[in-house]
Amino acid sequence: MIKTDTNRVMGFLRWPTQRAKQWVKGFLSTVESDANILAVIAIGSSVRPNVTSLDLDLVVICQNLASFSHCPPMEVDLRKFDAADVRKEVQSGNDLLGWCVKFGVLLFERSAFWTDILREYSNHLPFPSAEVARERAEITKQRVENLLSIGDTEAALEQEISYFTHLARAVLIEHAVYPASRPELPNQLREIGETELADEFSRALESYPHTITS
Repeated sequence: MIKTDTNRVMGFLRWPTQRAKQWVKGFLSTVESDANILAVIAIGSSVRPNVTSLDLDLVVICQNLASFSHCPPMEVDLRKFDAADVRKEVQSGNDLLGWCVKFGVLLFERSAFWTDILREYSNHLPFPSAEVARERAEITKQRVENLLSIGDTEAALEQEISYFTHLARAVLIEHAVYPASRPELPNQLREIGETELADEFSRALESYPHTITS
């Protein structure tokens, strides 16, 4: 059985560009005839309420990754997973697939592939690794220091936001709170009492001159 939820496509809360909207609609019009594609899930800020970011991520589950040939515009971040690896990746705490289970909007599935994943993991979803998130934060912090040393303050601020993102995710996971989209992280931090980190993160987000995604 094939399921495509076209109402969900039109129900995106926001789109980064008209080009992105047209590409997603066109892509979804082809998936029913492409037996290689088993599921398409939207994540990112475009499908999250109460945020202003325009981030649009699509996760595509394929039977054969090498056979996938669609090329999205740059404002659509498309990630592919091999269907044979999905359960193992969810179980190991893969953050992208975890977000799909926790917050994703199902746009298409074949033979109830994603519905079965949700049935298995929705009530006991493994957390991503807090340790890995902290390691990413430390690596990004070094990038910030390197960029500041050469005077590239805008690039440093962008990396600083990535630093806060990784750190916030680590802290939330350590408090058994599943991290939502980036613009939601400061409020999640406040809810667990991490107000100082939340305020620093919020100031960085407000200082950045471009739309922040992911």
